Formats: sequence, C-alpha cells, structure tokens
Amino acid sequence: MPYTAENMASKHILALSMYGLIGLILSPAMAMGGPVLTRAALCTGGLVAGLTGAAVTAPSEKFLTMSGPLMMGFGAVLAASIASNFMGPTGAMGKGVYAVAIYGGVVLFSALLLYQTQQVVAVCEKTPSYQNYDPIVMSTGIYMSTINLFTRILMMMSGSRRK
Repeated sequence: MPYTAENMASKHILALSMYGLIGLILSPAMAMGGPVLTRAALCTGGLVAGLTGAAVTAPSEKFLTMSGPLMMGFGAVLAASIASNFMGPTGAMGKGVYAVAIYGGVVLFSALLLYQTQQVVAVCEKTPSYQNYDPIVMSTGIYMSTINLFTRILMMMSGSRRK
C-alpha cells in the first residue's frame, strides 16, 4: 500500500493493529513480571539506544555492507533454534546449540539493528522531496529487531541463576 495522503489513515490503523497484535502475543511474558522483566526492558532500551546512536553517527553506509554476513548469521541461528528443539537441554551439545540460538540471536539482531538504522538514514537522505517516503515500512524492521532483542534478552535473564 503506497504512502499517500488518501490512504495515510488506513496505513496508520493497520500499523497500530499490527503493533497491538504483537503486544498481545508478548503478553504471556508479562507473567514473569517483576525485576526480570524490568531489567530485560532496561537492557534492551540501552542496547537499542546505543546501537542506534552508533549507526546514525557512523560513516556513510558503513553498516550497509553487512547484508551477506547477516544472512549467514540468520542461517546459523535458525539452524541452532531448530536443532535445540530436538536436542536435550541437559547434554553438552544441547546446551551449546541453545547458547548459539540465544546469544547468537542477540548478536545477530544487534547487527541487524545497525544495518536497518543506517538503511533508514540512507533512504531518507537519498529520497527526493517530490517522492513519497514511507516511514512506517522503514521503521517496522527496526521495531521487529527490537522485539526480537527483548525476547532474547528476557530468555537470557530468566534462565540465569543470579538474583
């Protein structure tokens, strides 16, 4: 759906309904509540703020060359996520694959956030004023990367033994 004056309201309503649906899906995580959830949210906020600041102030298109390694990382994390479902969590191999899925996911989505933020900056700088720029489509990827970072950090913190 193009971002024009005629369908701007419907595009915003669709975006808000998608964000609401994602919030509804994440609502069972709120059952953890308390300090684990708060600490995960604060860590995610700090990580996203730092990475966004780094991506915005980095030299032009420095992180846009990471698309190949990002795809290889997606393959590795996807394979580790699938394999962790079939391996027992008590064995050394199962723990290793689970660690790759969780910690590798944090590294991967952090790098993806750098890539997407710099992509938004590059598109904004290169889009002429007479063309329509769609901020909703460009920001949805950043939003999803932030949600994925939050869930991975929450999984890391809920599985730790420290209090």
